[in-house]
Amino acid sequence: MEIKRKFEMLVATNRRYTIRQSPSVRQIACAECGEPMLMSEQAAGFFGIKQRRIFQIIETEAAHYTEIEAGAVMICLTSLAEFLDGGQTLSPANRRR
Repeated sequence: MEIKRKFEMLVATNRRYTIRQSPSVRQIACAECGEPMLMSEQAAGFFGIKQRRIFQIIETEAAHYTEIEAGAVMICLTSLAEFLDGGQTLSPANRRR
């Protein structure tokens, strides 16, 4: 007689990020969720992705973002992390033209 076993494992993770900025940089909170925002260059380095990928995500409106007076694009860390953790892809059908 053969015994069959089934093993299922669920792993939940929580992340905490500490971002240190110079005092001259003003911290901006997301208008939609109130979470902190970073410049697109900083967010790309933080998540280890290219800045172009950040702009692709922004184009699909998958993450919260805003443009500041200096012309820099600020992106919400929480919405970006949720998008990246969800494993979503930007297929041509999902892109807005």
